[in-house]
Amino acid sequence: MNSLKLKKERKMKGLSIVEVLLVFTLSYLFGWLFLTDLIRAEIAVLGWSYISGALLIFIPSIILLLTKRDFEHYGFTLKEWRYNLSVGMNCYLIRLVPLSLLLLLLFFRVNYTGIVGGLILAAGEIPAIFLLLLMLKRVSKEKKSAFIDSLILVFLLLLSILVGFYLKRLTLNLVSTVIWQFIFSGFGEEIRYRGYYQSRINEEFGRPYSFLGVNFGIGLIISSLLFAVAHVLNPFNLFRGSFDLAWGWGVWTFFAGLFFGFVREKTGSIVAVGIAHGLPDAVGEAFAQLFSLM
Repeated sequence: MNSLKLKKERKMKGLSIVEVLLVFTLSYLFGWLFLTDLIRAEIAVLGWSYISGALLIFIPSIILLLTKRDFEHYGFTLKEWRYNLSVGMNCYLIRLVPLSLLLLLLFFRVNYTGIVGGLILAAGEIPAIFLLLLMLKRVSKEKKSAFIDSLILVFLLLLSILVGFYLKRLTLNLVSTVIWQFIFSGFGEEIRYRGYYQSRINEEFGRPYSFLGVNFGIGLIISSLLFAVAHVLNPFNLFRGSFDLAWGWGVWTFFAGLFFGFVREKTGSIVAVGIAHGLPDAVGEAFAQLFSLM
């Protein structure tokens, strides 16, 4: 009886990975088959696709609702939000390490989606990860005022818009960039990759490993790989005859995924990692657009 039970458990092992891969694949097929023209129309007007961005949040949320899983376990929680805000703002400063390399690549017209650009940016992510882990050891969970962090967050999000207005370069596209990058690139992608994918695999395989005080499991690695694959596939569309692959972008974002994954593992929330991802993207992309760097 016990041997049959063990065999059944072994056969069932890996269901979380199958589930995650299935959701990842079906999401892409759905987008390619049904949303390509709509996404193009959105991008032509707003610069970004809000439908595809909303699906980053909607699909994991529906899955959690239908399977009656604990949202808090998947990072949907505002517990210790002051601590998470503080971590997110500290992460913003650390993200300037790889993003300063991105600025140099843009200045010298080196394609960051190519292999050379991707390797340079990946090299910048490695010291950023070590700085992150050292920072996470020092940030206290003691309750404190979040006023200054909140003020800086709002100021940074509005800065490019204010500069654009002052220079008479303010456009709908610029405002849309700030909104999309912070909400959908930041929180949307983190809800899917670190909130759902990483947590779902951790749920089955646990977090048996530790690195500089942060416990993690294979969920961190697989979610980072899927994050990388998603960026490799950005120019690819099977049903539209577009077969380009952005390999360099994938190399870079695998290491960026490890950075964000460690934040998620340490804080237990998507708040800090959403800020860590979304704020640099919103500020950097908006200023790059404002001064025609991209």
